[in-house]
Amino acid sequence: MLFATLFHPSSCFLIILLLFSDHPSTAGTTIPDLANTAARVLNRARRAKQSKEFLYAHNIARVSSGVPPLQWNNGLARFAHKWAKQRKADCKMIHSGGPYGENMFWHRQQKTWSLEKVVTRWFEERFNYDPNTKTCASGKMCGHYTQIVWRATTAVGCARVKCNNNRGYLVVCEYDPRGNYEGESPFDQTPS
Repeated sequence: MLFATLFHPSSCFLIILLLFSDHPSTAGTTIPDLANTAARVLNRARRAKQSKEFLYAHNIARVSSGVPPLQWNNGLARFAHKWAKQRKADCKMIHSGGPYGENMFWHRQQKTWSLEKVVTRWFEERFNYDPNTKTCASGKMCGHYTQIVWRATTAVGCARVKCNNNRGYLVVCEYDPRGNYEGESPFDQTPS
């Protein structure tokens, strides 16, 4: 697997850059400058891919629940990323207390928890939600699900960070407008 990874085009490019890192280019820029630029480009591409995965998973859940799809919001994603980075030292799922609705998830290994699987886990809480009483079943969680399908919510932004000391990964999603008003149904148009 490592052998295959080393010959991926982006890996080859970065290896070449590292080999010549002390030599200035003909334009006067150093290879480390190019390496930093390449790293930024790769990070942007990774974040764009993640945003599409997060949005797709949320919208599959929403459409199957009969509510309109969400739009991706980069401001919400930045807020989620900033909060996740603040939590990466201890990897504790402590909510930000910010102005948005918020879902959080922690997982140990990246390979077994795709972004879609994280959102699906939240969506599975639908089995714990009682639409007649507008509450969760006794002793069960359903707030992640109700936030995902909250009809008045129109935008989402998410981030995943690797926690320090191999503590796993923390996922944070922010929702605007926020949902989960006590006594309200997620399927109503607006809170009363």
